[in-house]
Amino acid sequence: MEWSFLSLLKLCFFLLSFELFFASALAPVVEIGAIWPPKGIEVFDPIEVPLLNTLILLCSGATVTYAHHAITAGNKIEAVFGLILTVILAIFFTGFQGFEYATATFTISDGIYGSTFFMATGFHGFHVFIGTIFLFVCLIRLSLDHFTIQHHFGFEAAAFYWHFVDVVWLFLYVAVYFWGGV
Repeated sequence: MEWSFLSLLKLCFFLLSFELFFASALAPVVEIGAIWPPKGIEVFDPIEVPLLNTLILLCSGATVTYAHHAITAGNKIEAVFGLILTVILAIFFTGFQGFEYATATFTISDGIYGSTFFMATGFHGFHVFIGTIFLFVCLIRLSLDHFTIQHHFGFEAAAFYWHFVDVVWLFLYVAVYFWGGV
């Protein structure tokens, strides 16, 4: 597989976000109380909205795969159905992420926890937004018969991108919400 410079740059940014979070969490400095999460930060319960968002993204990964299999089988109706479900789930994910941001008791300016939380989840959320647009364009193209059994690379690229978004979220969920919030 060939990686573009932009893909490598994004991967490095995600890895840097994780490294910054882990460095701060594993060795919290005295200025933040030498504990993680820092004193005064009320973290999200990982079993509530973050788990729901995880399930939503995992389901969207399944529906985009379903749509891909339908395209390769020549079943346009099922492909459209799978892609519509994927776009709806992506919109729900974005809505719940926005709800979470609106109800957070901390901000991006609340020290290292707020900075790393919003940087990592916000960068991921931006990729979800771009992926949603990408999938919506694929839905339009699918409806206009631009994809065939043999020729559907645009959709495959969108699906690959979407699975990347899923995998990064799993790491974010475990690191930031589950492990980092305990």
